[in-house]
Amino acid sequence: MAPGGEPRFAIIQKSAVLQVAIFILIVIFMANLSPLVDAILHPEIPYFDGEHLIVGGINGVVSILFFGLLLFHIRRLNKAMEKINKLEMFLPICSNCKRIRIPDSDPDAMESWRQIESYISEKTTTQFSHGICPECFEKYYANPKNGTVKG
Repeated sequence: MAPGGEPRFAIIQKSAVLQVAIFILIVIFMANLSPLVDAILHPEIPYFDGEHLIVGGINGVVSILFFGLLLFHIRRLNKAMEKINKLEMFLPICSNCKRIRIPDSDPDAMESWRQIESYISEKTTTQFSHGICPECFEKYYANPKNGTVKG
């Protein structure tokens, strides 16, 4: 997040009404592009000429498909950016047990703290598997006398 608390990335503002209004205006403009050009270059051709209706209808359908897909893609990008912004924040973590405190919760309440694995699995599609590094194996499991596993 940016210092002001607003998301760092934004593709288009979230106002669905504004997006739909822009979408409709673009489709109407594209459907009327041929008659508008002919009105300037060939004023003798009537605005509601049969060819204008056909070309305008085709332009309108293509514009609906193209800009509809573009709007759908922008919304998917906005959702992805929201997820990235949500994941790019400071996480309060216990320096001993590595539990994460749920954001905006009471730091003194034990139910506010969750295991790091469950917190990350809930927020992302990451799954964890566990193992043990060589240093911890030596520290906790190796027999210091002969180097074998403690038993």
